[in-house]
Amino acid sequence: MVRNIDDVRAELRKLTGSKPVHAAAGAGVLASQTLKGLPSRLVQWTRDNPPNSLPGRANGYVKQARTNANGYVQTARTRAAGGYDRLAEHGKKALNGQPESAQNPGTTQSRSTTQAKGELNGKPKGKAPSSRTGTSN
Repeated sequence: MVRNIDDVRAELRKLTGSKPVHAAAGAGVLASQTLKGLPSRLVQWTRDNPPNSLPGRANGYVKQARTNANGYVQTARTRAAGGYDRLAEHGKKALNGQPESAQNPGTTQSRSTTQAKGELNGKPKGKAPSSRTGTSN
């Protein structure tokens, strides 16, 4: 297919007139400006933070991170224990054959939508499912 220069220009205008192309070009301009200012920012940062001060500052950050981590771990343990206890209580009720409406007194389910007492997962409690020992083709 032979195209003339006007067709190519029209296609380029369509392409360069789209928002994604504008966004990509804008990102390139921003990156270029940021990189141009990087050397002066690095010199200023080095003046504000002399290399001999870095070990002391690093130790401070490590101590602060340890303190924060201990707090986060304690909070996670507390939440996990509460969730574990709640799950265990629901499991205990389910294994004792109590319907879900008895487990969650705030719900209003009808008796027809809950399991009958003595059933677990819709099957009578105490009966193991049968297993097949034959082979299939």
